[in-house]
Parts: sequence; structure tokens; C-alpha cells
Amino acid sequence: MNKKCNGCGVLLQFEKPEMEGYVETHMYEKSNVCRRCFRLKFYGDYIFINKSNEEYENILNQISKTGDLVIYMVDMFNISDELICVDKLLNNPILLVLTKRDLLPKSVKDAKIINYLKTYNLDVIDIISISSEKNYNLDKLYKMIMKNKRSNNVYIVGNTNAGKSSFINKMLKNYSSNKSFITTSMLPSTTLDVMEIKLNDKITIIDTPGLIEEGNIVNCYDYMTLKRILPKKEIKPRTYQIDPKRCLLIEDLAQINYVEGQRNSFTLYISNELNVKNESLGVVVMVPKAKKYTFNVNPGEDIVISGLGWIKIVDAAVVEIFVNEKVKTFKRKSII
Repeated sequence: MNKKCNGCGVLLQFEKPEMEGYVETHMYEKSNVCRRCFRLKFYGDYIFINKSNEEYENILNQISKTGDLVIYMVDMFNISDELICVDKLLNNPILLVLTKRDLLPKSVKDAKIINYLKTYNLDVIDIISISSEKNYNLDKLYKMIMKNKRSNNVYIVGNTNAGKSSFINKMLKNYSSNKSFITTSMLPSTTLDVMEIKLNDKITIIDTPGLIEEGNIVNCYDYMTLKRILPKKEIKPRTYQIDPKRCLLIEDLAQINYVEGQRNSFTLYISNELNVKNESLGVVVMVPKAKKYTFNVNPGEDIVISGLGWIKIVDAAVVEIFVNEKVKTFKRKSII
């Protein structure tokens, strides 16, 4: 009898300990979660398993053939041009759901973020922000799902760590008598296979593995570092009034050099647990395997360090960013 893990969706097996879905032989009959999910939930042990983006695209192709409603989830803390192009890959009706609203300052209005995304002319039914942690806007989203679904099947897609599993668990708690819950974690690649979860007689949620975002900092550091990089509470923006020839050091994760411009305001939107130092330019770069990016920043632009956060700069500036060579850094229109 084939059994799937209730936590990550993969088939359970007891023959290959190094492979996904493993449970010890004597536990196979009575276990409903794999060893990886069990240890992640109860001990915080994390084993990264990389699912290829080709597999993800194959899943999207299959979803596209159904015509069913798709909930596309995007982490509000990690918005980039690439993250909001899924409408080009699917023929389905799409609700764009911005997750983790509780991490952004309360002073930031939902309408500002939503209007920012509307400038991309996305082919979506609607855009809504939610917080699974705070139960924010979930009733509103549920009504939107009921109004727009084409059948009982509703697909959930998005990047790793977009908050899909937390959302599904809160939906189960709010709108279902089904007491099964799936594995949640602040870490990427929690869900490993397609999972079908019956919410009630009107909705069956079909969860999918997250797309691995190449260039995201979460792919470059260990568990203990990620616990500090990924915010868990509302972030408190940190603003520095600095002159050229100064730099901001975000521990050994990133170095921001202010090369040219006038006295300027740099506001960092990063985890509250990370330390920042304001130093003279010329300090030794402490970032391991560092790569340098140089940006000519115009007023109204942010610099984004993928997965770490972003820097809002008020006036024109020439800025150098040093990050791990695998981490993507780019400019975008200011989101706040």
C-alpha cells in the first residue's frame, strides 16, 4: 500500500534512508509523516532537498490544462519582477495573494503595495494581502475563492518559503473539520510533492512544491543563520543619514558602500535580529565569497538583496553592494 507523507506529500518508503520519504521499517505501518518532516517539526532539524525548476514547470503545465482557479502566493518581503510573472505561464484564472503581511510595518498601507503591483498589468482576477499568522484577510480571500473557483479543485503555487503551508493549515483550522496539518517551516522546500487536501465539500486544495528562486540568500546559508535572516515579527526599518565614503555592514552577509552622491538617507528593511554597523569606506570586505554589484540609484528606487531585504535610498547615489556570489541583487521601483 502506497502512503504519502502528510507533511510534505512524498511517498513514504523504508528502504533508502538517504532518499525523501524515508521512515524506519518498524514505523512504516503506523506513521503518517516521513523522518524529515518529523525531525523538522519536533527538533528543528532541517534537510534541504532541491527539487528542480524543470519539475516545477512541468507541474505548472499540468495545472494550466485544468482551467481551475490558481492561488499564486508571493512573500511580501521578497517581491521581484520575476516573482510576479506566473500569469505568463498559466492559462488559469489567478488570484495573486501577498503573504506575511504581518512582517511589514503597519504604517505601510495594503493599497500602496497592491497599486505598485498593478503597474505590471498582471493578468490576474484580483490581488489581496494576507497574514496566516494573524488570520488577516483570510475570510475575504475565502469568499474570493468561492466566487471565482471553476470546480472544487483550487491550486496553490508560489516560490519556496512563500507561506503556502502556513496558509493551508490556517484554512484547515478555519474552514474544515479535517484535522490533518502539513509541515510548516521558515525554511525553503518544505513541500516536496503535489498534495491534495480536502478542505470541505466545496473546496479541495492542491498544494505544489515551491519554485526554487535562484539567487535567493536562503539557498546559501545554514539553518542557524537562516533563523536570523528570515524575519519572524514585524520589521522595524532602520534609517541612516550618511555621507559618501561610508558603508553599512549587515554582519558578514552584506556590505553597502556609499561611493558617490550627497548626504543621503538609507533605510534598511531587514530582519530585526541582524546587526548593522556604520563604518568608514575602506574596511575589509567580510562577506565570504563576495561578489560586487555597482548601482546608479535614482530617486524612487530600491536596491533588493534577494531573501535578505531591501534598501530604500532617498536621493541619487552610486552604491556598491557586496554579497555572496550566489545571491542576486537588483534595483526596482520603490515599493514603500
